[in-house]
Order: sequence, then structure tokens, then C-alpha cells
Amino acid sequence: MKIIHRKTRRPAFAAIAAGASALLLAAAASAQTVRYVTPPAGSKVKMEGTSTIHDWTVESTNIGGFIEADSNFPASALTDPKAAKPVVQVSIPVSTLRSYAETMDEVMQDHLNMEKYPRIEYRLIELKPKSAAGAAGPLQFDAVGALTVAGATCTNTMPVTIERVDKTKIKVTGATPLKMTDFDVEPPAPRILGMPVIKTGDDIKISFEWVAEQKAEPSAKP
Repeated sequence: MKIIHRKTRRPAFAAIAAGASALLLAAAASAQTVRYVTPPAGSKVKMEGTSTIHDWTVESTNIGGFIEADSNFPASALTDPKAAKPVVQVSIPVSTLRSYAETMDEVMQDHLNMEKYPRIEYRLIELKPKSAAGAAGPLQFDAVGALTVAGATCTNTMPVTIERVDKTKIKVTGATPLKMTDFDVEPPAPRILGMPVIKTGDDIKISFEWVAEQKAEPSAKP
């Protein structure tokens, strides 16, 4: 009886499987979630408005919050719907918004009901890409998010620019028009002897530059 010996193909299959595993591991590593937090300095926010006497501005350098995104963000958000929904939360203490006059600050804080709602808060819902896939440098998006002011929340869409400053730092800049009354905030109109001496316009503009850096991993104990 003639015995036929068949050559095994297991080594070839093993090589293919090993290669596939390596690709999967590489893909998983590239999609690793990274957390970025606000450093002590480098961020600022400005709120601008009008009145019957003069225009006004309040500013703060205190922007708290974080970004949780994949390691290829923001470039990945141009083509990957999941990457375009990073976890982003931002907060600004109302008490840190300052103008040129303490009296004006007190009026603003009173109208924003600072005692009950001490922070302006923002939560990103999604990013809608405006830059072309494969673009480099500062990337353009429309950011859809939930903005909470004085306890009232409105959905807002604003243009933003997101760029990598270096391997561990991301900068986000943007600006958007708003109305005080959208958040049930009555435009201030201070009175003297019962007569309004100044009336604030309903329309305001918020602009910001927010820097977030990669949170360092805790060092291993010796």
C-alpha cells in the first residue's frame, strides 16, 4: 500500500495568525484613550457685550476641565465618527470673571445667581469636521455641545479650531454669540432713585483659548 505524505501548512497559518494579532494589537494601541487636563496656566476666556453707555468685557484665566480622546485625536475625528465624540467637560467659576469695575462684577454675579450656580459648564456632544480628511496643523470643526449658565442648559453649535501643540498638549480655540435671555438671565439694568441709568444689551459673545495637556501616569514605587 502506497502511503502519501501531505505537507502541513500549520507554520503558514501560524504566521498569518501572528501577523493578524500584531495588527490588532497595533490598532488597539493607536486607539488608546488619553486623558488631557487643564494645566494651571495658558487658558483664557472672554465675554463681551454692550450697554447704553459703553461696551464691556469680562475675562478669566480659570478654565477647568478635561478631554478624553484617542491618541490620534484630533486628526482621527476627521474620519472616525466615534473619535468625533470625545468626552469633553469644561467649567468656569463665575467668581473668576472680572471686568474693570468691582461694582459691575457684583451686578453680573448677582444676575448669574452665582451663590446657587457658581460655575458656567459645558459638555461636548459631538464634533462635525470642516477640515478635509488628512489635513494637518490646526483643524476646523463645528462643536455641538450643552452649555449651562445660571442653571439653564441650551444646546449650542460653535466653530472651533483644535490643534496639537506637541505630543502631550492640545489647544482648542473658539467663539460663539449668545443671548442672556436664552439662559433666563435678565440683562442688567442698574437703577438710581428708581430710574435706569444703564441698560445692558441681550447679545453677548464668548471667546476662549483652552489648553489641555496629557495627564502624567503616576510613577511606579521603587
